[in-house]
Amino acid sequence: MACGIGTWDKLLYGNHRFVVEAAAAAVESAPAVESTGAFESTGAVGSAATFEPALTSQPALTAQPYRIVLPWRRQDPDPAAVDIIIVSGKTGARVRNVVVEECTREAGILLFEAIDGPGIYFVYYLPYAMLGKPHYPQAGYLPRRPTAEPGWAAAVGPSAWRGAAQPGLPSAKVLRYEAASERDSFAPMNFTARADELEQFKARYHGGAFLVFPEDRLNPVSMRTDLPAHWVTNGPSDSFRASAVAGEDYVVQLGLYALKDLAGVAVDVVSSAGGHCINSDGVDRLGRPWHRELDVPAGTVRALFVVLPIPRDAAGSTHSATLTVRAAGEVAQEIEVTLEVGMETEPDILAGGFGDARFLRRLAWLDSSVAQDAELVAPFTPVTLDEPARTLGILGRTLGLSASGLPAQVTSSFTGAVTSADGPAVELLDVPMGLDIEGISWDFSPLTFTSEGPARISWCCSWTGRQDGVAAVTLELNGVLDADGTVEYSLRLAPGKTLDVNDVGLQLWFDEDAVPLSMGLGVPGGRRPETLDWTWDVAARNQDALWLGRVNAGLQLSLRDESYQRPLNTNFYRQKPLLEPASWANRQEDGVRGGVKLRTANGKVSVRAFSGPRTLTQNEPLHFDFRLLLTPFKAIQAGKHLGKRYFHAPGNPSEIRAAGATVVNIHHATAPAPYINDPLLTEDTLRRYVAQCHGEGLKAKIYNTVRELTFHSPELLPLLQLDHEIFSDGPGAGHIWLQEHAGCGYVSAWFAPDVEDIAVVTTGGSRWENFYVRSLQELAAGDDGIDGIYLDDLAFDRHAMVRVRKVLERACKARGVDGPEIDLHSANQFTAHDGYASSANLYMEQLPYVDRLWLGEYFDYDGTDPDYWLVELSGIPFGLMGEMLEGGGNPWRGMVFGMTGRAPAVDNRPLWEFWAENNLERARMHGFWDPHAPVRTSHPDVLATTWLTNSGMVVALASWAGETEDVTLIFDDEALTAVTPTAPATSMNAPAIRGFQSAMSYVPGNAITLEPQRGLLLTIGY
Repeated sequence: MACGIGTWDKLLYGNHRFVVEAAAAAVESAPAVESTGAFESTGAVGSAATFEPALTSQPALTAQPYRIVLPWRRQDPDPAAVDIIIVSGKTGARVRNVVVEECTREAGILLFEAIDGPGIYFVYYLPYAMLGKPHYPQAGYLPRRPTAEPGWAAAVGPSAWRGAAQPGLPSAKVLRYEAASERDSFAPMNFTARADELEQFKARYHGGAFLVFPEDRLNPVSMRTDLPAHWVTNGPSDSFRASAVAGEDYVVQLGLYALKDLAGVAVDVVSSAGGHCINSDGVDRLGRPWHRELDVPAGTVRALFVVLPIPRDAAGSTHSATLTVRAAGEVAQEIEVTLEVGMETEPDILAGGFGDARFLRRLAWLDSSVAQDAELVAPFTPVTLDEPARTLGILGRTLGLSASGLPAQVTSSFTGAVTSADGPAVELLDVPMGLDIEGISWDFSPLTFTSEGPARISWCCSWTGRQDGVAAVTLELNGVLDADGTVEYSLRLAPGKTLDVNDVGLQLWFDEDAVPLSMGLGVPGGRRPETLDWTWDVAARNQDALWLGRVNAGLQLSLRDESYQRPLNTNFYRQKPLLEPASWANRQEDGVRGGVKLRTANGKVSVRAFSGPRTLTQNEPLHFDFRLLLTPFKAIQAGKHLGKRYFHAPGNPSEIRAAGATVVNIHHATAPAPYINDPLLTEDTLRRYVAQCHGEGLKAKIYNTVRELTFHSPELLPLLQLDHEIFSDGPGAGHIWLQEHAGCGYVSAWFAPDVEDIAVVTTGGSRWENFYVRSLQELAAGDDGIDGIYLDDLAFDRHAMVRVRKVLERACKARGVDGPEIDLHSANQFTAHDGYASSANLYMEQLPYVDRLWLGEYFDYDGTDPDYWLVELSGIPFGLMGEMLEGGGNPWRGMVFGMTGRAPAVDNRPLWEFWAENNLERARMHGFWDPHAPVRTSHPDVLATTWLTNSGMVVALASWAGETEDVTLIFDDEALTAVTPTAPATSMNAPAIRGFQSAMSYVPGNAITLEPQRGLLLTIGY
């Protein structure tokens, strides 16, 4: 049957239709069988030349009824429940008189009234409604609704008097099947085989274990339990022939149909240039060889994708390969592949490009090892080691180890302003950290250190635990320190005998003054609570980490085991929550026994991660793994932050520059990048726009993350065949395209109706990270390459983030520009559906490689205190600065932290002009958090941040007081003398800033009146 693409309103009629012709003399005397190759339609039609009503009591019919047989070969489980809409091709009028005589998955027989006489009619057979939220729709097919007039239906349709429909109706002819777009089309892979075809097919191949159907890579397999009609008609094959291009990664698609339950399915590849099946072999996200064998249940289809590299010099030759599909205990099947390599070459392919994305060459990127190294990125410095002292050094921090290999001390030299790393040393720990088991005393082997590169040093140590002098348990400790301040510990506890213990716990002690702030384990960012009692509840809470410290020295403790997997976030946490660590949680019949206790007493703060009473069983080791993040990661650069002025819309670059912006964030669902998280699909358009930005002196960054993937990516359907490695398992449904092509077992994500972009949620931690990093390398290459990325929440961990930073930094360096710029946006994750996780705590592991935070939707800027702003929103305790989003933010409070709202939704031009006039981009920033801040106020709830320039100072004031307050400024003369030669202030001015403040002058020492939630910008000494 002919298949094509049509144009119509999909939201009104659905994505699929048949074009039928009602001919003036279309009457046949016998059942018609129309030959359609793989799509064969059968159905009885009437024989009379004219229509005569069966019952003379029925009203006369004014338009000719027709019978039509639609060979639709459907996937949906209950076609009889779905509405059918017939429309006249002449006038677009809907045909109301329609009777469904028969409706099965194989075919439908309809009787309809040709309201506009002979001609073309369109039969829409899968109309749907889009329900739910606009950006998270839930679609459903419209239910069958009888529309025919009762008299008409009685005259032509089946009745109790005659059983079948009225004989003698003329037959309309099916001209073709049409879809609303190529992406929507069911041809050729989603037309199902008929029952009689399947019966013959299964009889023909009875007794085998599986069948293999080589299929063109342009026809991705999507059905899981139904067989495509043309597979059943043509049968399996042991050979595959196609054309290839020199230098490409050719993808061979093998459709495997299991006739019985299969285990250990894999594909062996023999080819002169190598190759492998991405379903079973490759390189994992950490750069290690990856292999797994697949299970395929009986009666299901699995697509296997084999990547065959074609040599660059193979033009004009034939490239052959043998693919052996095997399953445990079954006879293997060989597929001989012959690829005719064309004489003409494609320069883009030879240069390492991927050409037309539809040819799936990018699937080879799943094995990319780009940036899998232990090299440094700016601003971090090489990890140093004083082995005799067991002390390691990184930018602004040192880690001292005890004989056990655990931290003895963490020291920070970041200044109180967090603007440099050359301040006095600040110690965090009161006593060395310890892992305790009551009744067990430990002996430790000497530490062994290994340098893995300038950015990483690791160490190991063996512990022997004695009970009453007899060895009872052993522990293998492996630790790693990275240059950014990440410390990862693997502690494998192996009982030498079975013994009962009261607890296995990790103990930390701090001086109370060292940790005034905290965040995590259900505590929003801000002041540390005096006590905390927390237990594991992964089903509802995305919580496994606690940060403690002050602005210039802190650490985050995360508790894990060897089975840790990154959960989903951003509306989807409960669909893939944290895996409960068997060691730390210690789930018993009475529930989990593990948790964390924080106590404050006698000037000390104790934190104990406990696992509770349990039996340690011989030969059943447990991993008490944990990770520390030593903060801040780097010094904030306030001047650079103010100099990078962002514009969040890809408008005219000259107009953006004229407005004062310096960086353009190109969001998805815009002209240069319409499709979410695959901007390479419109690379040419994107590069042209980036080049225009560069021509105006602007940096251009792209929205591109891993959280979800557009359905426009040709790789989406193949990736759905990878056993939920790339896409998270879930309830399915969502947009109708997903239901019709992805089927089930996915999580429906963002939908952008203006560009009709549909997305599916990815997992955290998979080979998709390899693809993503490789794609960023492609996007950043060349003079018209991107200058950075805008991350909208994160599905990947810090390992991937390090690779991202390396790829972008190296691309910027190659073209001689400063960069990259990476900013991270997150909606407030401290909600029930997100598992009550503070965004800054959740993403802290990635913050060393981020330049700017956008936190974000649903954050409260008016009803939260300054400590919340500092810890939860600003990014400053972690070495970066942020911006505001929800409702435009609070501009006065924002300025105390160097934060503004998002342009162009917020007009930042007046503030940008003020910064430029007062040279704040070159000023030294001293926030209210700095113990040596040169300016303070007389009221504890009115805070001041000072920028010192060669001309004077700018002071930002903001009120957190509940009422209007009169405050005076208090100048620290010693601090001012130490940092600036500026003469003492004789006048203070509040210049007019549109939308922010009116012009006012003040006398030092006199009161300044501030309303609640508002503030001022003052110039002093100018």
